[in-house]
Amino acid sequence: MFKAERQQKILARMQETTSVTVKDLAKVFSTSPITIRRDLIELGELGLLERTHGGAIAAQEVFAEGSARYEMYNYGERNDQQAQEKAAIAECAAQFISDGDNILINGGTTAHALAQALRGHQNLYVITNGLSVANVLGQGLHANVYVLAGRLDARKQATVSRPSDEGLPHLQVREAFLGVHALSAQGIYMRDPEDADMNKAFMGAASRVTVLADYTKLHAFASFRINDWSSVQRLVTDAKADPDILNLLRQQGVEVVVAA
Repeated sequence: MFKAERQQKILARMQETTSVTVKDLAKVFSTSPITIRRDLIELGELGLLERTHGGAIAAQEVFAEGSARYEMYNYGERNDQQAQEKAAIAECAAQFISDGDNILINGGTTAHALAQALRGHQNLYVITNGLSVANVLGQGLHANVYVLAGRLDARKQATVSRPSDEGLPHLQVREAFLGVHALSAQGIYMRDPEDADMNKAFMGAASRVTVLADYTKLHAFASFRINDWSSVQRLVTDAKADPDILNLLRQQGVEVVVAA
């Protein structure tokens, strides 16, 4: 098992139990206690857990959008988490968007940061389910914004609806920019099935897909997979992202862009 995969599984286990011991993890992963201690040290340095005598407990960063503790934070609180990383990711992603582009941006705090980074762009056509995204872009006079109907998810400040079996056949965009709850080498995930289905439909409507995810999403856990990486052309993340996981994604043909 690769180190990156093992560390993701350690964090997933912590989200179920909130604490782990070196002894138990060594047994679960059939590896040495020394290897597990190194894993916990590295994860601790990333701020994803707090070391204890003989193990670790989950830090708040583990309870990011993709975790089972999503309910603990309201939209404003999540918007403040990793704000610098989200802003850097947004500024980087905005460089891939040209004036006059036809794009889709989903809802969420990273998507909100992208909307802010697009204020200087001209004549954009933006389809979104994010109310905060629409609000930011709608404050200017240089974007045509179309908001998708659906049930209000106040936690994301977004509309959510279950697409038909054919996806969203009435939509077609050049590129979709998607914030997600969690990602791993196996794919990208959301915390509920309705949201996962909707974002899968977004992918189907786009000629190109860019995933936006700060470093905590690489170690977060969510249950419902949107898709594997064969449907994604680009990942934009920040400089704190685990290089081992990023290398696994590059091996799958994903263009990985690390924002300064």
